[in-house]
Amino acid sequence: MATSPHATRSQGYERSDASPRGLLYFALIMAAILAATSLSLIWLFKYFQKAENPGSFVAAPFAAERPLPPPPRVQPNPREDLQNYYQSQQNLLNSYGWIDRQNGIVRLPIDRAMELLLQRGLPIRSAANPQNTPLPKNENPATSIPQPRGSAR
Repeated sequence: MATSPHATRSQGYERSDASPRGLLYFALIMAAILAATSLSLIWLFKYFQKAENPGSFVAAPFAAERPLPPPPRVQPNPREDLQNYYQSQQNLLNSYGWIDRQNGIVRLPIDRAMELLLQRGLPIRSAANPQNTPLPKNENPATSIPQPRGSAR
């Protein structure tokens, strides 16, 4: 007689649910492994950070100065360089100084320059009609539209 293609009661399914106690043990073991790994990494980072202190290393007595690599060189501390750049730009924007002493051109703080601009106003063009404004001697007006390059003509 032919066997049935369907599974018997003893095949193909679980007779009971998953054990909650086993899942809880698994979760606790994984949490303990994660905590131990995290703590060991924190300790390792702190250990290497203490060892990285340049004052704790003594140079070899016969060590020569290391030659610089060829350009372009990598910045040793880009955050500090950027902070110094921003500080220098802020100093330029918020201080007085000479740009050209012979011609009497000075640098004003940006707030003072805006106040003066509000008091005096923007300069006004003398020619009201731009069509009558003469071109500088070295410029010619465009007389034609440039044609695109290619086979289409």
